[in-house]
Amino acid sequence: MDRIIRGITKDKSIRFFAIDATETVQEAVTIHHLSMTNSVIMGRMISATLMMAADLKSDKNVITLKIDGDGPTGVAIVTARKNGNVKGYAKYPEVEIPLNEHTKTFDIQNAIGNGTLTIIKDLGMKSPYIGQIELKYSTIAKDLTFYFAKSEQIPSSVGLGVLVMPDGTIKQAGGFIIQVLPETKEDVITKIENNLSKFPNLTDMMDMGHSIEDVISKFILKGLEPEVKETAPIKYKCDCSKEKFENGIKLLSKKELQEAIDTNETLTIHCHFCNTDYNFNKKKIEKILGQM
Repeated sequence: MDRIIRGITKDKSIRFFAIDATETVQEAVTIHHLSMTNSVIMGRMISATLMMAADLKSDKNVITLKIDGDGPTGVAIVTARKNGNVKGYAKYPEVEIPLNEHTKTFDIQNAIGNGTLTIIKDLGMKSPYIGQIELKYSTIAKDLTFYFAKSEQIPSSVGLGVLVMPDGTIKQAGGFIIQVLPETKEDVITKIENNLSKFPNLTDMMDMGHSIEDVISKFILKGLEPEVKETAPIKYKCDCSKEKFENGIKLLSKKELQEAIDTNETLTIHCHFCNTDYNFNKKKIEKILGQM
């Protein structure tokens, strides 16, 4: 079952988030017809955004992670809420690039290229919080680790992984965020660093049958008595609707709507997050015009 867990060590020196997002990432791949490279990028972003959303105060709050690179994959955006709902969009979803010729793995760095990582937190205030950094690594996990240290002054370690099968299906997808709380003793930090240095590939461990709970308790935070405080389901869910897009149609001028009626034009609005088209025929447009 796809889920996110959050918790803290017994001595309250380290807090953690971990996620199994395999089915959720597969849903995104299916909806957007993602290439293998884009599947890895979107999968990493989905896991990261959901874990960051778990730290929000209210289900009404929204967090958005945006990668804007000059590489072939261009722009990718993922938005999530505390309730575990997530949606995403890739500008060039079907673009594929060759594997890294040295490692024979997905060449995410060159796919994304140079650019920016932007975090937008809509906390229900007058203006959203916006944090932005230049991409230093273009791998997402390392860039987020840098973001937490620079923009939020929280020493962190971020791990993200997506295991894609030769046919393009998602075998495993998940991640973790480990954050050091104030006044944590140096020996605790050293122990985490040692644990991380010995930890193998995340999705390989998941594929061997280790749960995200195991990843935290038996490997990443081994010997530090981590305690899971919350477990919550996650899912890919777009909150668009025909009613919402109808409000968008109402922003058109009466002249534009009348022209659509006169030419018997069907207005189509496309939702990028779920690949759904909403059609408004002549009769519906007439009704909208009559309400203006």
